[in-house]
Amino acid sequence: MRAPSYAPAVRYPYGRSVLPAWALAFVAGAGLACTLAWLVLGTATAQLALKASLGLGLWLLCTTSAWLGWRNMPRGSLAWDGGLWWLDDGTPVQARPRVHLDLQSQLLLSVQTLKGRSSWLWLERRSDPVQWAALRRAVYSPAHDKAPGSVAITDTAPSQPEGGASPKT
Repeated sequence: MRAPSYAPAVRYPYGRSVLPAWALAFVAGAGLACTLAWLVLGTATAQLALKASLGLGLWLLCTTSAWLGWRNMPRGSLAWDGGLWWLDDGTPVQARPRVHLDLQSQLLLSVQTLKGRSSWLWLERRSDPVQWAALRRAVYSPAHDKAPGSVAITDTAPSQPEGGASPKT
C-alpha cells in the first residue's frame, strides 16, 4: 500500500479574469441581439412595443448586474499551509476548496470560512505560473483537513468482522 502524498505549502493569487468577462460580454451581446430583433420584428402594435421595451430594460438590468458582479469579484490570495486552507486576510477555510470548473489553466473554486461565509474564487495559471502545479496538487491532494468541523480524508483498510476471522470468498 502506498503512503499518501501531501501537497507542499502554497500561496496563490486570485481575482478578476478576462475569461468570465468575455463570456459575460458574449451572453449580453446575444441577449441584446435577441431583444432588438424582438423589438424590430415583432412590435406591430403599441402593446407589443411596450413589452419589448420592458424586455430591453430587463436586459439592461441583468447586464449591469452581471458586470457589477464581475467587477466586484474578490481579489487576494488563497494559501495552503500543509494542514489548513487560508484566505489572505487570515481567515481559515472550513474544508478544502470545492472545484466547480477546471479548465487546466484556470480554476473556479468555492470556499466556506468558519463563519459560514462562502466565496467564489477564480484562479489562473498566468497569475503565478511557477506555483500553478503546486496549487493544483494542493487542491486535489487527499491531505487531511485540520479545520474544526471538517471531515478528515484517510486511507485506511476495511475493518475485520467480529471475531477476527477474515471473510471467505
